[in-house]
Amino acid sequence: MRYSDCMDRLGDIIRDEIRATGPMRFDRFMELALYHPELGYYARPGERNQIGRSGDFFTSVSVGPLFGRLLARQFLQMWEILGKPDPFWIIEQGAHDGRLACDILSWCRSEASPFFAVIRYAFIESSHAAHAAQRKSVGKASVTSRIEWFEKMPLPEKPRTGVFLSNELVDAFPVRVMSCQSGQWREKYVTADESGAFTWTIHPLEDAEGLRAVEKLPLLEGYTTELNLHAPRWMSETATLLDQGYFLTIDYGFPASVYYAPFRTEGTLTAYQKHQRTREILEEPGQRDITAHVDFTALARAGEKAGLQTLGFIDQQRFLMGIARNEFSSTVGPRVGIRENQRAWNMLTHPEFLGSRFQVLLQAKNAPANLDGLQFARPGGLE
Repeated sequence: MRYSDCMDRLGDIIRDEIRATGPMRFDRFMELALYHPELGYYARPGERNQIGRSGDFFTSVSVGPLFGRLLARQFLQMWEILGKPDPFWIIEQGAHDGRLACDILSWCRSEASPFFAVIRYAFIESSHAAHAAQRKSVGKASVTSRIEWFEKMPLPEKPRTGVFLSNELVDAFPVRVMSCQSGQWREKYVTADESGAFTWTIHPLEDAEGLRAVEKLPLLEGYTTELNLHAPRWMSETATLLDQGYFLTIDYGFPASVYYAPFRTEGTLTAYQKHQRTREILEEPGQRDITAHVDFTALARAGEKAGLQTLGFIDQQRFLMGIARNEFSSTVGPRVGIRENQRAWNMLTHPEFLGSRFQVLLQAKNAPANLDGLQFARPGGLE
């Protein structure tokens, strides 16, 4: 089936639901557009390129294996700090085609074989299409023996010590869209006009969860923003995955004071197609990526309520520089090959590329705080 045919089918599914139940809340529209099990944007990894030069957007993983090697170097230090537990879990959610896991495990195998021998690498992935793409990647890298697949949280086996990793996952969680009109908060829904085109419509905000969430927002006429109410619940559940270890969230976003600043009158909701950013969010559902920045303050606070300690909030440039500091200073130890991959290093860390675009939230559970990646962290930042 052609991709355009899938797109038309998904649009019809959404229209049918609107006809049956009335205008659709945007988080439901976004859920279908991205995660419909057969027709959603993320439902068919490998069917068409989504990431990289020929896709819709760049990620740190698409720059090359250096990003995974740097994370592996940090994970090695975590293992050492925690007393070299066996096994050491690396749990990744939102692994897409599994390339990041391949880069992490390949480096561990070649540069830190005792660490590699105790790793249990878990994918949390509900999409069977993603399973197939990941199995293909890890098979090519010959690391299948280290990988386990789980469809959902919580994982069945405990206790666990290790690290939980999400890289560009939370920005794709479905969001609700709020708008201040006539001095009141209202919610933007999706409907279809007589021609079948999707359009916005405004509804009263009535549910208790939504009303509580907008209390913190600036009540400015015309102010529009999004609320990711799924992210704090996800963080609370994530905190149960490890009995001891670290929780690493890498994504693009802001602290709440910046996210909901009065000047940010149109929010952060956007879509990407062929590296072009567009505000035409409702067009061609399933054919383009839809995303919203992460409220890292809400994420950190949810983790803290669930028993995690926030160790640092830092941009990707400073995080990776901290991990790489020993290599630049010629300190003896496993190396990731920065000088041999200078172009990739520049892409990952330069403020005009990915260095300031992505932020890193690092939290811990019953684990020490002295990690290389936080050497250049500034105090605070989540206010």
